[in-house]
Amino acid sequence: MDRTRFTRVTYALFGLALLASNALTLRSSIDILPLVAVVMSLFVVVAAVGGLLWPDAAPFGVRVDIGAQPTWVLALLWLGSALLLAGTALQL
Repeated sequence: MDRTRFTRVTYALFGLALLASNALTLRSSIDILPLVAVVMSLFVVVAAVGGLLWPDAAPFGVRVDIGAQPTWVLALLWLGSALLLAGTALQL
């Protein structure tokens, strides 16, 4: 797996963890801020998975790319994902 693909997998995992955490918050109260957070985290997941499945796609004539990131960025994203998933598990 090359570095760009690994970065996209990392962003997809982070987006899913963020989506789970925000969806759990939305379950407790329907306010505008948690709803916006769910929509934004859904955008992160769609962009990352779209980049994994169709790396050269250009919807609406615009190419959005998640390029390779430095190791420290990936490490922080993995740590953030782990903390979000642990917090979500504790809230359940």
